[in-house]
Formats: sequence, C-alpha cells, structure tokens
Amino acid sequence: MRRMLTVLPAAAAALLLGVGAPAVAAEPALTVSGLRREAGLVEFYLSAIDLPAGRSLGQVSVSADGQDLRVAAQQVVATATAATPRRGVVLVLDTSGSMAGEPIKAAQEAARGFLRTVPADVEIGVITAGAPAAVLQKATKDRAAALRAVDGLATKGETALYDGVRLASVMLGGGKWGQRRIVALSDGADTASTSNLAAVQKAVGTIPVDTIAFKTPDTTANVLAGLATGTGGTARTAADAAALSAAFAEASGSFSANLLVRVDVPAAMSGRQTRLAVTAGGVTTEVPVTFAVDTRAAGPLVGTPAAPPAPWWLWAVAGLVFLALLGVALVVVTPVMSASERRRRLAQVEQFTMPVRRGTPADANSQVTAAALALSEQVVKSANAEGRLALQLDRAGMRLRPHEWLLLRAAVCLAVALLCGLLLGPVPGVLLGPVFGWALTALYHRNRAARRVSAFRDLLPDALQLVVGSLRSGFSLTQAVEAMSRELPNPIAAEFGRALGETRLGVDIEDALDRVAVRMRSRELAWAVVAVRVQREVGGNLAEVLTTTVESMREREALYREVRSLSAEGRLSAWVLLGLPIGLALFMIILRGDYIRPLYTHPLGILMSIVGVVLVSVGGFWLSRMIRIEV
Repeated sequence: MRRMLTVLPAAAAALLLGVGAPAVAAEPALTVSGLRREAGLVEFYLSAIDLPAGRSLGQVSVSADGQDLRVAAQQVVATATAATPRRGVVLVLDTSGSMAGEPIKAAQEAARGFLRTVPADVEIGVITAGAPAAVLQKATKDRAAALRAVDGLATKGETALYDGVRLASVMLGGGKWGQRRIVALSDGADTASTSNLAAVQKAVGTIPVDTIAFKTPDTTANVLAGLATGTGGTARTAADAAALSAAFAEASGSFSANLLVRVDVPAAMSGRQTRLAVTAGGVTTEVPVTFAVDTRAAGPLVGTPAAPPAPWWLWAVAGLVFLALLGVALVVVTPVMSASERRRRLAQVEQFTMPVRRGTPADANSQVTAAALALSEQVVKSANAEGRLALQLDRAGMRLRPHEWLLLRAAVCLAVALLCGLLLGPVPGVLLGPVFGWALTALYHRNRAARRVSAFRDLLPDALQLVVGSLRSGFSLTQAVEAMSRELPNPIAAEFGRALGETRLGVDIEDALDRVAVRMRSRELAWAVVAVRVQREVGGNLAEVLTTTVESMREREALYREVRSLSAEGRLSAWVLLGLPIGLALFMIILRGDYIRPLYTHPLGILMSIVGVVLVSVGGFWLSRMIRIEV
C-alpha cells in the first residue's frame, strides 16, 4: 500500500511532464572535444553518442568548404595522456528486496555485459539504490574492480532510486569531463528516497540519465521515463532477463570508441575561418574552427614603390631648410661671436637704469638680422612680456635679450616643422612642428634654469659661511659679500656680483640681495635678508644671526636630499610611464610610419590621438602631484 501511495504522485508528475509512454532511443550524434590548432594541422577527439547496437565509428571523413581533407584517426586506449577528455558512466542498480532472486541475477549478468562492451577509456562507477543508497565503486577504469562491485550486489530494504541518482551526479560532478552519463535500473517506483523527482533533475543538471524499467507496470515505467526525458537521457523497458541484457547493450552504445583525429590543413586555407564537417558511423556534425596561420606557406613580401615627390616640393623644402639655418646662424652665432665683457657689464647695469632694455640695429651684422630683431622686439612689446622674459633669461643665465630669445625659438620651430614635414608629410609638419619646436625650447630653458637654481641653492650655505667669517674679521656686509663673490664660482659669483653692482648705483644691499633671492627663487636667501633687516633695525651680532641661518639651511638641505633619495624610485617610475607612449610613438613613426598614419590622417584617428594626448597629460599632472614633496 505504501508503494502504491508513492507511485501515484510520481506518476502524476511524469504525466505533467508530457510522458505518455517509454521514450524511444535518442538520435545518434557525434561529440568533438579537445580541439587543438597549429600551423597546417587540426587535432581533436571524436566519440559518438547513442549509436545503434552493432554500429561503430568506422571510417572518419572531414571536409571544409566542400573540400575533402586528409585525415588520420587512431583509437584512444585506456592509458591515454592527460590531454584525453575524461568519459564516465555510473550504474545505479536497484537492490531493494523486490529484486531478490532471479531479478538481481539478471541485473548482474546485464551489468557484466555492459562492462565488457563499454570502451576501456570510460570510467565506470557502481551505486546501489536499495535504501539507503550507497557507493560500491567510485568511477574507475579498472574493470576488475567494477566487476567485483557488481558481483557483490545484495538485495535489502526498499527502493531509494532518486538518492542513488543524486549520488551518481555528485560522483560525476567534479573534474573536467568530456562525456558523462548515468544508467539507472529499477523494478519499481522510488519508496525511500529523501529527494523527489524535481530535486533530482535539478541536481543532475546536464548529465543525461538513461532509465531501464525492469518488469514494472506502465505507471512506474512512465515515472522512470519522466526522469530520463527530463535530463536528456533515454528510457527503456525490459520484461525479462534477455530484454534486460539488450537494454544494457543499447545503453553502452552511448559510449563509442574514442578516436584521436588529425586533419591536415592545406596551405590555401591558412588562417581561414570555416566549419569542419565531420562524418563517422553514418552520422555528421559540424564544428566551427579558425585555422592557424601557416607562416611556412607565406610567400615573400612584395612592396610597391612609392611615387617620388614632385620637384617643386624638393626645392621648397631645400629653400626652407636654408632659410632656417641662415636664421639660426644670424641670430645665434653672430651675437655670440661679437659679444664682449664690456657689453655684458653694461647689460647688467642697463637693467636698473632703464625701464626697458632696447636693442639697436647696429648690433646686427646685416639688414636681415636687423629686420628680424626689430619684428621680434615689436611682438614682445605688444605682448607686454619683456620684463617676464628678461627675468626668465636672467634666471637661466642666458645672455640674450627677450626679443632675441623669441626669434631663436621661432627659428627652432621652423626647423622642427621642416624636419617633421620630411618625415611625416606637409600637413603633420605644419601642425606638429611648431608645437614640438616651442616645447623643445621651453624644455631647454626650464632645465637650464633649474640646474642654475639648484647650483645656487647648493653653494648658498658655503657663501653665507664665508660672509660670516668676513664679518667676524671686521669686514662690513658689503665688503664681506664682495670677498665671497671673488672666491666662489658661478652662479654665486655672477648673482652676488650683480647685487654689488646695484649697490654702487645707490641701491641698499638688502634690496639688492632680495632681488637675487626673487630671481633665483631662493627662500633660504630671503630668510637671510630678513635676518639682516632685523639686525639692522634692532641691533645685535649679525655674524651670529647668519650662523644660525646657515645651520638651518644645512639641516633643511640634508632633509631635502633625504626626501629626494627616498622618492627617487617614484620619480623614475613616473618618467618611465610618461616617456613610454611618447617613445613608442616616435619609434613607430620612424620604423612604421604607414602603420600609424591613420592616427593623424583619418578623422577617427585624429580624435583618438587627441584623447590619448589628453589622457597622457592628465596622467602626467597626477603623477607630478604624487611625487612632489615639499620640504
């Protein structure tokens, strides 16, 4: 009565699933796994599912795009390598009390035939479905161990088929399987499982479950068929021992011999994306594949000679180069050759006696130079930038007037534009040349000024120490500064000598030193000037005050150097990150200019270049903030 009460809801569930009769055998299919590609070769493992009894894979043929390919196939043995896809099946056998006697003997005999028929590379496990369900043998290729498990079957208790199937799904769940299956045998409905049909189907997932109903009524057979069809398996029935053996033989057809198939790929199909049509045992399947590129079949590269540039373009480039070199020679070489010590001294004094420094046409050696200097001077005056440029040039120690420096930068921009035009073409040369030339000159000036300011900062403590020694010897402050400027090298000598020149024109020594501190961006000297002003107003020992100031400078300089050494790795990383895209771009421009030409000729490429420059600029600013440590 209890078994009948259990069968009724299970049968109702099977009817809801649309199962009206035991399912017929599934259509045979081929399985391709372990696909591997290399130049001129495609390799994969081939097996069949649900082949009819007596049919084998036999001859294998492969074609692509209607062309038959040369194939070599060999059967995989049980001792195959780890690259062979794993295949496994678990037998779930009903060992309840109703199977006692002849039924269990028939089941054992059918299972033995199954073990003999299944290929040797298939791992087989054995689970009993008599309450409680138990694992007799884990999945193994050892047929002797599986036979011992089958021979040791003993009947007892009620039927726990669902629990047995659940245990089988756990056994086949771990690892990487190429093919896996569960074969469940029962002579009646489940009566003792803790799981129901829906829970088992969810636990099984994609593992097909083949069911064999042995001497069961139609209602129970429909329940087993519902389990099979719900998991993609096949439902079979057997009324006697002979039919049971035949059902197990059909179930073994799900595992054909595993073949290792090697396909030779013609050179003409190298790198092609297509579908392989694989046929074996009267069954055909298609596999998408992209053949590996066979570099051995590639022919020599044949280049197309580029058309030579037009003659007018060569003459134009030559003329522009000549004008650029002439401009550089007139602006740079000539003033340098004609410079003298008197002119340098007068230029230093002239800054403090005249509100605006003027150049005269007599300084130029030709009318071309005079015209260029006059034009650049007008540009500087109209932009009201003469004072700012003069301060920047003085900080860098460059003996050029603001308009001379502007003309020199223009000449460099022209030369760089011509160089970019020769390498990249006229349009990129016009667009990028002035930008690069202006950036190069700015970088040169900034680096020179930074080196000069750094040298001034390094020598300043020694300079003030010499001043302290002179003060203690009875010298005045002006005399001490003059003695110090004669002892130390540039830029200390030049800057303090300039301050002394200002004092001879009536400027207070404190104001002159304060201008040096502003020009050289020296907070340390500004502190010393403050100390001198305080001492002059309230009195005291100036030598002691400056000694304290020098000690503070040395301690701050030591701390600054320590911080610089600790942050050196971060600064180097920042320079590498910023220089890598720029260096790679220049490398590609020189070696493969045609490869990146779309980046500055195509609208989308120009947009990408602009976005890249913006991102690099933002990254550079962010990195500069990260590695900048104020001391």
